[in-house]
Amino acid sequence: MYELPIRRLRPYDRPKIESHFKSLNSDALTSRFGAPVSAEFVAAYLSDIFDDAALIFGAFPDSRLRGVGELRAVPDSLNYVAEVALTVETGWQDRGIGDGLLSRLLTAARNRGINEVHMLCLATNQKMRRLAAKHKAELKLITGQIEATLATPWPSPFSLAEEISGEYHAFARAILSWPRR
Repeated sequence: MYELPIRRLRPYDRPKIESHFKSLNSDALTSRFGAPVSAEFVAAYLSDIFDDAALIFGAFPDSRLRGVGELRAVPDSLNYVAEVALTVETGWQDRGIGDGLLSRLLTAARNRGINEVHMLCLATNQKMRRLAAKHKAELKLITGQIEATLATPWPSPFSLAEEISGEYHAFARAILSWPRR
């Protein structure tokens, strides 16, 4: 079975993230941000992407960044709540990348003691709605958007091992696929 290489992204990956967002068409950007956005908005957003202790993960199905998942704790949350957001390049959708990223984000949230994860999408975004439902999210319609709420269980030795193993495998793949001279 094919295992999707997903790894945590770091500030040195910023050029890859910027390239990924530049490859998204206006519909994909509207789906990601919930409204049409300008190139200047995206550039400002990306300039701060690592500034608030967010966990950013990337999917590399062909050794290039094709999907990005973000996990951000909600500030001053008494119940340990976080938000997630995903982007997948249009030509790479429907290949399990969004599912792989969301699974990885939920494991990361679980291992950090986050009890609840929220995801917003446009009410017309059927792919995200199906993805949220697949992960047993509670869906609510809120003014043209769907809010998906996912509960995460307590961390376990297995969930910690899953996250560590995922990072190890992604790192090993990155080394093995390093361009040769």
